[in-house]
Amino acid sequence: MKHEIETEGDVTKLSEKWDQDSGHKPVITRIEDLPDLEEVTGATIDWIVERMFAEGALHMITSEPGAGKSTLIAAAAHAISHGLDFMGQLTKKRPVLLLDAENPLPAIRERFERLAIKTHRNFRVWGQWVGEDPPAAGGAIVLEWVTRCEPKPVIIVDSVIAFHPGTENDSNETRQYMGQYRRLTAMGATVVLLHHTGKSETSKEYRGSSDYKASIDIGYKLTNMGDNARLSLLELRPFKQRFSVAPLLRVFYNSGSFSIDHSEPRKSDTELLRDLLKANPGITKGEYEALAAERDLGRNRARGFLEKGVKGGTVRIEIALKNRHLHYLVEQPVE
Repeated sequence: MKHEIETEGDVTKLSEKWDQDSGHKPVITRIEDLPDLEEVTGATIDWIVERMFAEGALHMITSEPGAGKSTLIAAAAHAISHGLDFMGQLTKKRPVLLLDAENPLPAIRERFERLAIKTHRNFRVWGQWVGEDPPAAGGAIVLEWVTRCEPKPVIIVDSVIAFHPGTENDSNETRQYMGQYRRLTAMGATVVLLHHTGKSETSKEYRGSSDYKASIDIGYKLTNMGDNARLSLLELRPFKQRFSVAPLLRVFYNSGSFSIDHSEPRKSDTELLRDLLKANPGITKGEYEALAAERDLGRNRARGFLEKGVKGGTVRIEIALKNRHLHYLVEQPVE
């Protein structure tokens, strides 16, 4: 509805209406009351786990089912609850609450026994096996606990879709759903959401509405690089970061323990696409895109690599029988 502003009284009425619609009394009553940026507290980044989980931030870890995200976050939660190093990274001791609507009790017990960890006063797990479904993270009982906690806690949600009351592909419903997690971070809590990746080209990082990515501060995709039937070598790669985090973590899992691999980092996607073309000279665009998709490099990314390479002179095309366009890597750009 359009509001005509002609007099100072009209401004006052419109301001009062906005205040009523918002449902709360404003803290700032004049523009001149806004504080200087340098005076606002909480401007520095504090880490719950060094360069991995930022205090008071909203995180998301995604992966295919069974890739190890629940195991990884359980180990991290236990370390945080005691203030112990996690994978050689410093942690800050915080109360931890794990809300689990994804895993049955036998799976949880097996995981905790494998990791040699236990719940305790500073580390609570609420699953369906307690006789009552775990509440939403924005529910009254959780908000009351966060209010009492000092320092503010870490809340883990496993998984996002298990608590989503609507349709995850609906942007309006997802935006409203994610609002509860943003309110928790505004209270000082650190939130970690576990979510699944999709199968389509546009959902390789996460499944569902783009409002998931828009709402979070830090997002990681976890990939099991070894045998899918068991955990061994994992990669934790950020796909969203409002704070500077480690660009890529290669993680070893062995006998219930996680550690970071500090050897030579994995090649970038561009380097891998270059190596793929070099190993398959004379390949068609369709064949190249299919190989890239098999290696989780993405069809669109492969197509863009070829197009950019042809324009830049790093990819050469030869026309073969039946108008087949064959692609070759050029080691040096053509003048």
